[in-house]
Amino acid sequence: MISLGIDLGGTSAKLGVVEDGVILASATVATRADSDYEGIVHDLTEAAKGLLAGYRVRKAGIGSPGLIDSVTGKVCYSNNIKWSDAPLRDDIGRELGLPALIANDAKCAALGEALYGAGKGFRRVAMLTIGTGVGGGFVCDGRPESGSPYADAAGIFGHMTLYPGGRVCNCGRKGCLESYCSATAIAARARYLTGKKMTAKDVFDAARAGDAKAQTVIDEFSRDLGTALVSLANILRPECFVIGGGVSASADLFLPAVNETLRREVYGSSHAPVKAYAAKLGNAAGVIGAASLR
Repeated sequence: MISLGIDLGGTSAKLGVVEDGVILASATVATRADSDYEGIVHDLTEAAKGLLAGYRVRKAGIGSPGLIDSVTGKVCYSNNIKWSDAPLRDDIGRELGLPALIANDAKCAALGEALYGAGKGFRRVAMLTIGTGVGGGFVCDGRPESGSPYADAAGIFGHMTLYPGGRVCNCGRKGCLESYCSATAIAARARYLTGKKMTAKDVFDAARAGDAKAQTVIDEFSRDLGTALVSLANILRPECFVIGGGVSASADLFLPAVNETLRREVYGSSHAPVKAYAAKLGNAAGVIGAASLR
């Protein structure tokens, strides 16, 4: 089946015509945070109509940041694009004349990786997408959790408490995983230790070049990520974790330590081992996963 996938972000949206995990045609649309809802829907659907020409597309799938209600098709709340109770699924579907489905964007990325990427072949896959924040999704037998407000709200891995009373998170709480293991947190920790303004990529590059302080940051990141994954493994028991986002390009610098923590600390790991892998689909995961919603 050929489907349209839309991966909506705070600054841009990626669209793709997808068949069996392969993107046949693609486009990108700007989605500025200050744009009005109707304007973004118009831009998305006009770009989609241009892509659909020449293809027999049967459905559209949408991945949106924020809290999604997959039953009503609404974006209940998204701090990235400043929407509340936006009927995105129905508006996109009506404009395109296609049945449409919607899910959280991190869940869509997890679905893409589970079906066609690093999680292919595993029945139970948990994904963490590490970027400005930390997104997450859990996929079982080819389906992300959805279908009720509670299921749709599941998988907010970035806001599990890692250190009670710890660093202040963007969500307003303290000690969240996101405030320790996001790319933003890596950069902030490096700036604290070195006095230099660095991106997360700069930190990984410096560690690879032998910089001791950068290596300290990566060691702390590996420890904290491993600790979080152990807790998630004991609760969800995925067969594998997939780590996506920009940090996955440097997975060789932290996944060995993370996997050693999983081997050593997960309950019953000798009988039901859990391993973490770097994502394979890159920025295409969200589009492919959205197109694969069912």
